[in-house]
Formats: sequence, C-alpha cells, structure tokens
Amino acid sequence: MKTPHVLTLLFLMTAPVFGEESAAYNREDDPHDFTVFMTEGGWCWYQDPRAILHEGKIFIGSVSGNGAGPALVGVYDLNRDQPLGTVTVHPKFDRDDHNSPVFHVCPDGRVLTVYARHNRDRLHHSRYSQPGNPLEWTDEVRHERVMSNPRDNVTYMNLHELKNENDLYLFFRGINFDPTFVTSNDHGETWSDPVHFFKSEVGGRHRPYARYAGNGRDTIHVAITDAHPRDFGNSIYYFQFRDGNFYAADNTLIKNLSTDGPLRPSETGLVYQGTGTPGRGANLSAIGAAWTSSIEVDESGHPHIGYTVYNSNTDHRYRIASWNGSQWIDREVAYGGKCLYDRESSYTGLITLDPVDPTVVVISTDVNPTTGEDLGGRHEIYRAKITSKDTVGSIEWQPITKNSPVRNIRPVVLRDDNRRVILWNRGDFKTYTNYQLDTVGLIEMQ
Repeated sequence: MKTPHVLTLLFLMTAPVFGEESAAYNREDDPHDFTVFMTEGGWCWYQDPRAILHEGKIFIGSVSGNGAGPALVGVYDLNRDQPLGTVTVHPKFDRDDHNSPVFHVCPDGRVLTVYARHNRDRLHHSRYSQPGNPLEWTDEVRHERVMSNPRDNVTYMNLHELKNENDLYLFFRGINFDPTFVTSNDHGETWSDPVHFFKSEVGGRHRPYARYAGNGRDTIHVAITDAHPRDFGNSIYYFQFRDGNFYAADNTLIKNLSTDGPLRPSETGLVYQGTGTPGRGANLSAIGAAWTSSIEVDESGHPHIGYTVYNSNTDHRYRIASWNGSQWIDREVAYGGKCLYDRESSYTGLITLDPVDPTVVVISTDVNPTTGEDLGGRHEIYRAKITSKDTVGSIEWQPITKNSPVRNIRPVVLRDDNRRVILWNRGDFKTYTNYQLDTVGLIEMQ
C-alpha cells in the first residue's frame, strides 16, 4: 500500500563529536588547475547517484562538514563552465557525510533529490527542482518508513529506476539493519511499504554494505558484503534483481523475493572469499576483510566490481572483479595505502569505475599504486585503463593530482554522450562528521 506524505517535526541532537580539531581547508594555500564544481562538498560512497549530468548541468549532493552541517545541492553549468549556485535543501543535517542527497531525473525534466540521516530516524526527505530553474526547489516533504523493530532506522539513500516496471526504487539500510527498499510509481510523490531485500547471516546485528548499478530498464546489479569490515572478515557477493526475482551472474534464477523472502549471502554468487574472522577492536578491521566501493555494467551487460581489501591500517589493496560471461576474473590492481583515520580503519580514498567503460578506473591513494611505496604525501588521484588480463604489475597508473597539500579522495565518474567528468573531494578530512572539502575535477570531451 502507498503511504502519503508524512510531515513530522524532528528534534535531534547534532552529530557526535570525536574531540579532534575542526577540519580546515585554506583554499588560498592550495592553488590548482582543477575545476571547482562546488565548495563545501562532502559525501560518503554508499549512497547514489551522488552526482548526475542533466541538461548540460551537474547536480551534486553534499553535506557540509562544518557548522550545523546543512544538506546541499550544488549546480554547475557545463556550457557556461561555471557554478550556478548552491541550494540548502535542509539547514541542519547533522554534519555527517552519510547524509548526502541523491538524485533522479523525472520524465518532465524535474530533478528529484532524496536525503536521510545516518541511522537517526525513519524519515527520508525529498524535494523537486522547478522546471527550467535548477536553483528553485519545492518545499521539503518527509516520508516516514514503517518498520516493526523499534531499533530499525534508515541510512544510505540509493535511487534506481526500472522503466519496464514503471517503478522507482529507493534502496536503503532499514529492516534488521539490512538492505531494504521502497518503490514509487509516481517518481517519488508516494512510496510503498518497506521490503526486506537482503539478510545478513553473520550472528548478531550486522549490516551488509551494498553497491547498486541499474540499467534503467529492467535489472539492478548488486555487489554486497557480509557486514562491516571492522566486525567481520567480509567476502564479496554479487546478484541481479529483475522482475521480483534474484539471479546469479549467469542469469540462473536463484529465487523470488515475494514468495521466498530476502536473499542471503549463501544463496548468491561468491566473488571474493574473505577470511570470515571476527573484528579485532575499535581501531582495527578484520584481516582480509573486503569492502565494496564501485559497481558498473559494460555494454554487454556484464558487471565489474571495484572493492578494497584490508591488510592493516597502513596497507589496503584495490581489486576489480569482472564477469566475462562465464566466470569472474578477479585481480589486485593497486595499492590503496593508509586508512583515512584509525577509528574507521577500512576507510580508503576509494576505487571507482567509469559507468560507460568500466575498464577506465580512477583511484585515490597516498602510496605508489604499483609498488606500495610510501610517497610521504597526501592522497592523490590516479587513473588507468585496465583489462581483464592486467594485474597490479602491468597497469600504468597516470597521476591526475601531484604533490597536493591536502587530500584528494572519493572520486566519482559521470558520463553523457559527449563528456566524461571526473569529480572528487579535495581538502581536509578528519572524520565522517568533521571535514572541509570542495568538489573538484576534470571535464573531458569524448
């Protein structure tokens, strides 16, 4: 059943304080030639699309890492080569990068943005851009999710349309701390009741981490873990969701969601075998724990998964698993360097794949990506062309940034018919609630 808009007053504490100094980014001390798409930009990587190309403009979702932590939408005009402005869609949003807005383009050209707090409540918030004016947005509407367990809240918004079903899916962490979704057949005006999508098999209350890639028509591809790498030596799993059914990479039917219930890791296809060992404390991850970073689909409909593996707080590895039609080709492709901070010991600069050509790969690392040599500097951005035959020793990484005085992390690649846009966060990142970052990058004509 569809639920109407629920307008609920919210009175919440601000984001947790970890006791460190406030993040500070002195832009005058950081001259560079990159396009600044948005100041005060910051995002996590488990909500998407965090940025989109639409009608010659880039829409960027962000939560400021300073002050009250407003949720923001930045708009950059590619034809004018200049930012049009930044809209505050929610003035106080916990100063938490997990809360950044995501987007969906409606058939009439309006842009829907959806955003939610980090496990604070059961609300997701939405607004629409006005037709023809990307800086004017409708009033905020709050949608409340009904879940039976009083411990269940929502985190991580992910929007994917399946046009053949006439449904817009909103995936999030919800029921039992697991991946959950609601659907809308009116582009976000109303939503269905929550559906439990995937169920962890790790004992206790654990949270699988999912990355989604939809083809826009009939299929959503999912790469997912067992739990948080701090708690468990994760494996990586893959499945497809289509017409209410779960499928393996070779299109073998696994089961039906409505009759057989949420999918479990043991029922999926194994991509990477983790250690399965328990966590080792607050500032360490489980040895050999994997964490999903990126998933994209090539022109043949084959998925490619970029992910990280934890060896120690100072040694992470980037890997890519590519489905070739009959098997997974899984290989290490780069050294990921040190974690961003010890409390989140599996936080890396990330690996991301081009959504049109997944062989184009962009990473962030603070070491030599080929040898692991500590270069004594900040996280820098690199790119390479990687085939299924490449391994870490054969890949030629090309630096995009060099000798940076600040961090360059969490890249995203956008594509349309004419352009490739590489964006990343540049500045000071201390924790997920304490950062000062700009969204910068490159615009390349194709």
